[in-house]
This record gives sequence, C-alpha cells and structure tokens, in this order.
Amino acid sequence: MSTLMYLKMLFVGGGITGLGVGLYKNAVPTEEELLKEFSPALQQKYHQENQYMDRDSANAQLRNLIQSNANSSRPAWMLTDKIEPRCVTHERDRVRWSQRSLERARESARRRMLEEKERLEREEQQQRRRSFF
Repeated sequence: MSTLMYLKMLFVGGGITGLGVGLYKNAVPTEEELLKEFSPALQQKYHQENQYMDRDSANAQLRNLIQSNANSSRPAWMLTDKIEPRCVTHERDRVRWSQRSLERARESARRRMLEEKERLEREEQQQRRRSFF
C-alpha cells in the first residue's frame, strides 16, 4: 500500500473520531444543565439527597482530625470514636456481611459433605447388590 492510502485512512479515522467526540460534547448535557431543567421540587430533593453524600467534606473532616491528633500520644485507630457514625455503621455492616458470608460458606460445605456422604453410601449399596448377584 502506498503512503497516500495510509494518510487517507488516518484522515478518515481521525474525522470519524472527531465527529463522535464533537457530537458527544454537544448532545450530552452536563449535570448542572440537566439539573437546571428539573422542576424546583426535584432540584430541592436532589440537593437534599446529595447533602449526605458529600465525601469531600467528610474527607476534610477526617484529615483535620488526623492532623490535630498527629502530635498526641494517642494511636491512629483510636480516632474512630470521633469520626461520623456513618463510617462506624459501614464497618459494622461490613463485619455483619462477612459473618453472613462465613455462615453461608459453612452451610454450603455442610450440605456438600452430606451430599457426598449420601452419594458414597448409594455407590456402596450398588456395589453390594452387584457383588451379591
């Protein structure tokens, strides 16, 4: 193939990609533009729900707490009593989830063990029948 053909393919591919990016930029509204089109009641509901999901302020609070306790003799893991309860709740839920997962795994292993035992007993009975006749 000639160099001219490669240039044509490069130009056409770049044009298609550029057209796609341009259409995306013009057709898809930003989050702010979309929020402005909502009714005032929906805007208020959106702001109320996102008020609790502001991770930047939670991270800033934790950072300030760590900086204030950096010079103290208190260990870092002792700070959890001063962090928002939401973090502690998350940890508690994680522990509960892991305990439930462990219980499910144990139950599954018990079930598989019983099934295997029953299968072995059936095979043994079949072998006895075969050896009898």
